[in-house]
Amino acid sequence: MAVDRLQAVAAIEQCNQFSQFYIRECLKKLATGSAAVLKQAEARAAATIAGWDESPTYIKEAGLKLRAANASFVRDRQVQCAFASALTGGGAGNSHEIKRLACVADMNARRTFQLDRDTGKLVPE
Repeated sequence: MAVDRLQAVAAIEQCNQFSQFYIRECLKKLATGSAAVLKQAEARAAATIAGWDESPTYIKEAGLKLRAANASFVRDRQVQCAFASALTGGGAGNSHEIKRLACVADMNARRTFQLDRDTGKLVPE
């Protein structure tokens, strides 16, 4: 699974060999797939925190912070990817959506990596 996550970063490079229509379709699949992998990483992180060998106070705090960070990520991703899309200016065709989808796939992949990295070394009970 780690390879899939890392391959999703720089999504535009994975899809660049196609026509503009197929680039958009390729990126749409990558964005959708990366969202599913991210949802799994969020669940893993929550489960890891819940099973952490730590005081219940810290477990509860970490769980609350994880939920807040997940919600913040969704908002940040929306704003950042709208910004990335805006950088195509007067680009024609699918260029705005291509830029947005590439951004979504890349940000999801990075967030998945961060969650796994940050919770992967917690000692279970």
